[in-house]
Amino acid sequence: MELTPLRAFREVCRLGSISAAADQLGYTQSAVSRQLATLETQLGRTLLTRHARGVRPTEAGEVLLTHAAGILAQVDRATADVAAAESRPGPLRVGAFPTASAQLLPKALKNFHRVRPDARITFTEGVTPTLVPQLVDSTIDLAVITDYPPGLPAADGLDLIHLLDDRLHVALPTGHRLVDRDVIDLAELAKDSWVEDYPGAAAVLTSVCARAGFAPRLEIICGTWLGKQAFVAAGYGVTLVPGLVVPALRSDLVVRPLTDPPTRTVYVATRAGDEPCGAVDGFVEALRAGL
Repeated sequence: MELTPLRAFREVCRLGSISAAADQLGYTQSAVSRQLATLETQLGRTLLTRHARGVRPTEAGEVLLTHAAGILAQVDRATADVAAAESRPGPLRVGAFPTASAQLLPKALKNFHRVRPDARITFTEGVTPTLVPQLVDSTIDLAVITDYPPGLPAADGLDLIHLLDDRLHVALPTGHRLVDRDVIDLAELAKDSWVEDYPGAAAVLTSVCARAGFAPRLEIICGTWLGKQAFVAAGYGVTLVPGLVVPALRSDLVVRPLTDPPTRTVYVATRAGDEPCGAVDGFVEALRAGL
């Protein structure tokens, strides 16, 4: 059963006249009559009966009219949904390294949605060496990345926007001998045990400690910030903490700045040569506003 004859039948029933329905639909009267005849042939039933002032549905026509209302309403909803989907941009796909999730990304999302309340965002968390390939192959639209551990993965076709320089601090258990100090020299921690999470970070720690004249004693390797904090709070060592994470740390840790802190640089990476995108530019501004 085709939709055009069904719509014509509904209009004829609504207006009670074939000529009035033809005018409403922009067809000739003969075209509407042919559409009605097609329906009656398909169903093998007379659908309309004539009377002095026009036409009205037969009993079979009343049954079809009931179904037609639901069928056409569903088709109209489907058409509207498809049109809305085409006019609504897809989600902005954002990637970021894990510690950017502590505060930087939530703040940026809030700032972004103040300006674009209907915008959709998807978020992927990962280390920089995994985010850069995802950006290159268009799996994500922008990435918040860092050169910590030192160096960025080689990748052609990316634009880097400097976001901030993030100084590292040291986290201590509350009973540590240096908690009363405002600033700590790294060399003063030469005899402490250290808690670290993965080889790259351990390499950075080893490097900065070497500059301070000692080799760190790595006794606990823990893969999550939740675990690292727990071990430090329990007195099993100290650990380096990026400045971005400091406000989100648990309350039973003591965090102090270092006299000569290692610093990581944080960038927003986008694909060079992409068409200008208001959502990408808006999210970059939202990141800056959250600093």
